[in-house]
Amino acid sequence: MKVDWTALLQVFGATLLATVLVVTLFVVGIRALSGDKKVLAYASFAGCVAVVLYGLSLIVF
Repeated sequence: MKVDWTALLQVFGATLLATVLVVTLFVVGIRALSGDKKVLAYASFAGCVAVVLYGLSLIVF
């Protein structure tokens, strides 16, 4: 059995990037909710939902 290390590294990088993106968007949304920026908060949470739904669509389809 041979492991394709390049593909494994690509998957690791994409997973790390997606995780950082979702966490950053969520933190921006929480901080915006604690302030007076409701539109930014809702946009950040919508971005989180979009990234999660995209990931789920990659798994399902």
